[in-house]
Amino acid sequence: MPKITKYKQNTKGLYDVVVTDVEIPDQAIDLLDINQTVDVDCSVIDPNSITGKQRRKIFALVNDIEAYTGQPREYMRYMFQDFVQFIYGYEKRVSLATCSRTVAKQVIEIIIEWVFIHNIPLNYKTSDLLKNDKQFLYRATVNRNCIVCGKPHSELAHYHAVGRGRNRRKINHIGNQVLALCPNHHREQHQIGMDSFNEKYKLHDSWVDVDERLNQMLKGERIK
Repeated sequence: MPKITKYKQNTKGLYDVVVTDVEIPDQAIDLLDINQTVDVDCSVIDPNSITGKQRRKIFALVNDIEAYTGQPREYMRYMFQDFVQFIYGYEKRVSLATCSRTVAKQVIEIIIEWVFIHNIPLNYKTSDLLKNDKQFLYRATVNRNCIVCGKPHSELAHYHAVGRGRNRRKINHIGNQVLALCPNHHREQHQIGMDSFNEKYKLHDSWVDVDERLNQMLKGERIK
C-alpha cells in the first residue's frame, strides 16, 4: 500500500508529499523520464476506517459459506452485519463502505465463529487471507483444520520441539506454541525446518500460545 513518508505545506495551503510504493504505468514513467509532470488522484485513507483487506476477508468468508450451504452470500453478509449491529447496540445499520476498523473486526469475528460452529470448509485463498487473524488461528487449531490447506482432522504441531522419548501425554505444554497442520504440511515443517517453513507460508507471527484447552488436547484429555 502506498504511504506518505514526508510532507511540507506549500503556498497554496496544500501539501507537497513524498509517497512510497506507488505503481506507475509505463506511459507515465516515459513522461517522468523527460521531466513532464503526471496528474494523480491522491486521497488519504482514514486510519480508523475499514481496510481493503478486512473487506476481502468478509467477502471471501461469505463466498465460502455460499459455496458450501447454498445460502446467497449477500443474504449472509447482511445477516452478520445486522447481528453485529444488534449485539453491540449500534444505532445505524453496519455498512462495509463506511464502518470503522473496529466494527469490521467484529463482523469478521462473528463470521469466523459461525464458520467453525457449522464446519464450513474454507477455500485455500480464504485461509491465506486469515493467516494473521488470531481468532481464526485459534479456532482452526482447536478444530484441527490445517492452517495451510484447511484439511480437517489435522495434527497439532509444536513450535518448540518436545523431544524424542518424552511422553507428550504427561508433560505440561503451556509455554509452547502450536498450529494445526495436516500430516503432509506437518511432515514438511520437520523436513525443511521451522524458519524455512514459516517463511514459505508466512507464519512467523501465526503460532498459537498453548492455553489450558490446548494443553488438555495435547495430553489427550477430555476437554472440560
